Amino acid sequence: MGDHPLSNPIWNGLTGPHEHLGVSAGKVRRYRPDVAVFVGVENPADPHMPGLLDLIGDGTCGFVTEGPVALPPEVEPVRVADVLQMIVADWNPVPVELDMIPLGDADELAMVELVELTKPGPFAPRARLMGTFRGLFDNDRLIAMSGERMRTPTFTEISAVCTHPDYRNRGYAKQFVSQGGNEIVADGKTPFLHVFADNALAIATYEKLGFRPSRMMQFTVIRRRGA
Repeated sequence: MGDHPLSNPIWNGLTGPHEHLGVSAGKVRRYRPDVAVFVGVENPADPHMPGLLDLIGDGTCGFVTEGPVALPPEVEPVRVADVLQMIVADWNPVPVELDMIPLGDADELAMVELVELTKPGPFAPRARLMGTFRGLFDNDRLIAMSGERMRTPTFTEISAVCTHPDYRNRGYAKQFVSQGGNEIVADGKTPFLHVFADNALAIATYEKLGFRPSRMMQFTVIRRRGA
């Protein structure tokens, strides 16, 4: 595992800016289940993880690590996927013309429904607590959004970039990523994101906005063995 803060972003977030959103047991920390599925340990190569079973409970949680995570025998992987981590190297946003508005408590159900329809990645009912979320409405219908997810003292992740299928191919995603990146840069942080490694179209789009591949990460969803 590398020493870069984004080599182990979950752990570095939950011991830093997102500590207030996490719970811990032994050597393991995870986000509250209503906020995010993610779990982290200081050394993902060490299978000795006292407290992990307490944090999993009867559900699932997911590691995001540089390279495979060494799992203790009491748990089993449910899903393993390669994700490409990309970091802004030369920020090149597109003009933002959409009327985006901040999303809050009253929008949580609509946010979850849009994510379930478009499946951009893991999303929990109160994920918006991880950072700023913005949305685009057509009358009362949420048709596009993006937000902030993982966070370290110097990096902020753009995530949950999704557009309703009825409104695709209008350039909304580029504008949402641009707006999110602009806000992160204005805050003195560096934007980054994760994208499934086989999503060539999304990777090409992000590269046009100034993101560059940083490292290959592994998303490992686990559960209690035999659950």
